[in-house]
Amino acid sequence: MFSTSNKVNLYFVPLVACLLVISLQAFLIGYKAPVADALGYADRATTFSFIPSGAAQESGIIFAPLYPAFLSLMMSIDTGVEQAVQCYVARDGGCDVSGLAPVYVVQTILIALEVYFCYLVCLFLTKRVWISLSVMVLVLLAGRMSEYATWLITETWAFFGFMGFATSLAYALKVKDNSVVFLLMGLGLSIAVLTRPSYLYLVYFLILAIPFYWLVIKKEKPKELLFKTGIFLLPFILFVIPWMLRNYSYYGVFGVSAGYGPHILSERVTYNMMSWTEYAVSFIYWLPDFGDSLSKSLFPAEFYQKLDFGYPEGYYAYGNSIMRAEIYEQAATEKERISLLLNGYILPDIVKHIMVTLSLSLRGMWVAKYFGLIGVLALIPGFIQLKKMAGTAPVLFFAFPFFFMVGFNAFVSVSIPRYNVPLVMIYAIAIVLTAWSIWKLVQPLLVRRGSNKN
Repeated sequence: MFSTSNKVNLYFVPLVACLLVISLQAFLIGYKAPVADALGYADRATTFSFIPSGAAQESGIIFAPLYPAFLSLMMSIDTGVEQAVQCYVARDGGCDVSGLAPVYVVQTILIALEVYFCYLVCLFLTKRVWISLSVMVLVLLAGRMSEYATWLITETWAFFGFMGFATSLAYALKVKDNSVVFLLMGLGLSIAVLTRPSYLYLVYFLILAIPFYWLVIKKEKPKELLFKTGIFLLPFILFVIPWMLRNYSYYGVFGVSAGYGPHILSERVTYNMMSWTEYAVSFIYWLPDFGDSLSKSLFPAEFYQKLDFGYPEGYYAYGNSIMRAEIYEQAATEKERISLLLNGYILPDIVKHIMVTLSLSLRGMWVAKYFGLIGVLALIPGFIQLKKMAGTAPVLFFAFPFFFMVGFNAFVSVSIPRYNVPLVMIYAIAIVLTAWSIWKLVQPLLVRRGSNKN
């Protein structure tokens, strides 16, 4: 058992360190004025209502509710936030971004907790404090999470929910799998789903995967695992399903949100138009930072230029304009548009769609650029080391939700690294364990060399 002072050092000191460092990083980044998607969330916050009417009814359900609800709550608490949001909604210019300070302070705390979750996950899996601290420091140095602390966008809450789920999952796999932990797993994913509905598909998978794992690997009795699965689903029953029923009642759509699916899927399907030569080049072109310049030095322009987001005749530009216009012209409702994209573009060419998903998945994995590149290279040696500490089945089950979301994002969207920021934790663990493995190989050689000199 740990003494009180040891528990303070083990749990409280790393938390304080995360709060201090993330606060400093957020200060150095500075407050970001809302633009693009952030303005959309500001718009939605001013009309948000659980019982829509008037402007709230007209705004529809294109955004998941949690982030607009959070902004709406902050507006009701602080008049400075309300004035700032209303100013940006009016689009008149001259707005004081410092009015959003309370929002950014809350988000800074959430980001600090997310980094702290990285520490806890590693501690639960490896039982080694120095490895866990090294992972935490590496995540802080990467700085990728802190970028969202002062930005009016959903990543902070979505990743907080997902990382909270991952921390609870690690605890359930390697420490104790009681009912409270399963409740926290469900609560974390509910937060993620109500912020970013794509996580709902992970929930569907886990409804089957959790009972299977606890039955086959943990040898749990059917009655006990069904109870734990029910506890895991309780937050969805209490929070997510009522919101879906609310949307069905007011909008005729049983979902967390609606309208955005065909918007992004129409961008995605155009990448299936790549030639196989372009497909092969894409693995190089989409490498972080240097991939485009390397491709320009190796290949003719026609092999890579359509892969560029900014190229006027590229796949992204085509999907974002011509393809989307065609889909929206041929189908009037979201259901019809999704059906048209699936039956007209994806299923008839499903092999190509899956192959392109592989390339786009890799593009989405380059989180924090070179940090992501090193992290991907360290995955296999890091996994070999981690499975010695935590076991093969627990490690695979823990990692699966991260890579499930990577693959899902690439299957339905253009897959950018911003969608997969939680991978920073996986990469940090892999890098630290790989470095440790290398050190264990090199250290005897250095000792032997030193003894020979003597």
